[in-house]
Amino acid sequence: MTGARLGRLPRLLWLSALAFVLLSAPWIPVVADDGVADSPAAAGIVGDWLVDSRDAVIHIERVGDEYQGYIRWQLHDRYGPEDGPALDGKIVTDRNNPNPALRGQPLTGLRLLTGLRYDARNNKWTGGRVYNSDNGKTYNCLVRLLSPDRLQLRGYIGISLFGGNTVWSRVTMTTPGRNGLPYVMQASDK
Repeated sequence: MTGARLGRLPRLLWLSALAFVLLSAPWIPVVADDGVADSPAAAGIVGDWLVDSRDAVIHIERVGDEYQGYIRWQLHDRYGPEDGPALDGKIVTDRNNPNPALRGQPLTGLRLLTGLRYDARNNKWTGGRVYNSDNGKTYNCLVRLLSPDRLQLRGYIGISLFGGNTVWSRVTMTTPGRNGLPYVMQASDK
């Protein structure tokens, strides 16, 4: 009987060690990610970003344990004559919002990026949501830096395979210059 127990001991130790590793593995990234949220790499997306269409600047900042972004500037912050006499000259609002109570809020200052968390292993920010004021829909999103001054945002439905990319360029906000724009490009946007 003692020999049978000793023969099983290495097998039990091996199974116990395997169970420990398997049960601990899902928690290792969570513990590691908590420590890197304050890292310089995680803060790489903080700042002002000119969208691909060049008609808005999104400011991304850290809020608690996530990164969020809001519209800091937009080229057309007032409706024009093409929008009809009832809107002409008025501040542009979130008129496509699915919540009727929010349709009167100005687009400038609107928080449209939420929930982004830095994934150090994959060097990207995941788990985010991006609101599209053009159609009033919210999509999943992830962000990665292509360079210190170029950011790629991927919006998608369900899984990231079903989505699209846009590239934003880092800018510094200033008082309007000779071209009338309130920003300066940080680097070539090529």
